[in-house]
Parts: sequence; C-alpha cells; structure tokens
Amino acid sequence: MRDIVFFAGSLIVIGLALAVTPYPLPWRLGGGGGLLILWAYGLWRAAGGALHPTSAVRLLPGHALLLLALGLVGSEAGFWAWTALPPLSLLRDLVRGRSLATAMYAILWLDIFALLHQVVALGRNMSGLPFVLWSVGTALVAILYVANGVRRLWKKGVVA
Repeated sequence: MRDIVFFAGSLIVIGLALAVTPYPLPWRLGGGGGLLILWAYGLWRAAGGALHPTSAVRLLPGHALLLLALGLVGSEAGFWAWTALPPLSLLRDLVRGRSLATAMYAILWLDIFALLHQVVALGRNMSGLPFVLWSVGTALVAILYVANGVRRLWKKGVVA
C-alpha cells in the first residue's frame, strides 16, 4: 500500500513540475521522459517486491521538484546538469558491486548538492562574499554527507 501511494504521489508531482516549469517544451518532454522511465522502473521493482527502502528511485519526487526549482530560477546549465539525475538514480539502483555502487552514490549526491547550490545562489541573486560563503558551506556539507555515505556503503560490502 505504501508503494502505491508513493508512486501515485510521485506521478502527480512529476506532472505538476513539468506543467509549471518554464523550460522550453522539448526540454520538459526530455526531462519528463527521464523521470517517467525512472518511475516505471521503480513501479516494476515495487510490483515484484524488490524495491529496497533505500533505493535511489525513492528520490524521484525530489528530482522532479529540483527540476521545477531550477526552471523557476532560470538555470539553463542547471537543467543540463539535472539530466544526469534520472539515469544516475536508475544505475545506482541496478549496480550491486561495492566499488561501482559507491562511485554512483557519490556522483549522484554531489550533483544534487551542486544543483541545490545553483538554485539558492540564483534564487537569491548572490554575489561577492555571500556567494563565497554559501559555496564553501555547501561544499563542506556535501563533502561530509557524501563521505559518510560512501563510508557506510563501503563497510556494508555488497549493496542491497
């Protein structure tokens, strides 16, 4: 039941984000296609009872909202960096080897932190010292978060 609510809610969030984001239609269709592929994959895994609670597919609504936020602040470069999120999430879920899984985890989360940095910096029109402080703070939090996650995955061995 929980998965049904998650995937129905995710589909609604994806639809709303794509409808509201001010990117050109071909960009929205491409981004929506990536999100829907990830959504269908997650639904397929959940139907087979194989979707792990810590699966990267669970980031799906956040990916859609991040696309919306990037569009609202007008970040074209952010859109292109965002396009890596759906395939990275899918690959992260498929990979079972410890080395590759930790690398995918690090790339995925560093991309997410970079995009969140972009949203806030552009949304607040930051420059000068505030921008530098925000950048350094975001980088420190991202490095600590990713390093902790990589350490946890590495100790775990084979990824579930």
